[in-house]
Amino acid sequence: MRVLGDRVDLDGLVADAVEEGRQVQVVRGGATKAETLEAFSEALNFPEWFGMNLDALADCLDTLARESEGEWEIVWDEAAALRRDDPRAATGIESVLAELDEDHPSMHVTIIDR
Repeated sequence: MRVLGDRVDLDGLVADAVEEGRQVQVVRGGATKAETLEAFSEALNFPEWFGMNLDALADCLDTLARESEGEWEIVWDEAAALRRDDPRAATGIESVLAELDEDHPSMHVTIIDR
């Protein structure tokens, strides 16, 4: 998992990942934990039963990793607001993403702190 600063070129980052053969999904973060979890749910097409909590996020990401073919890049863009306003929630989401990145070599995670 990597964390990049606010000057990153998102289009370039996505193009590089695609060139490396990865499917890319950009998740635009929200100002609250609920908004951010909703953004993950929408961007990654989670099932309706998604519980809007960290355990459900971990379960859905694990299922995605196990059932997907090829390599993926999940980009959490605009993470700065949540990191600033609710650092505990941001740390929780980052922990889930770090575990995904560690447990599934085909899943790559980038956090953009802007």
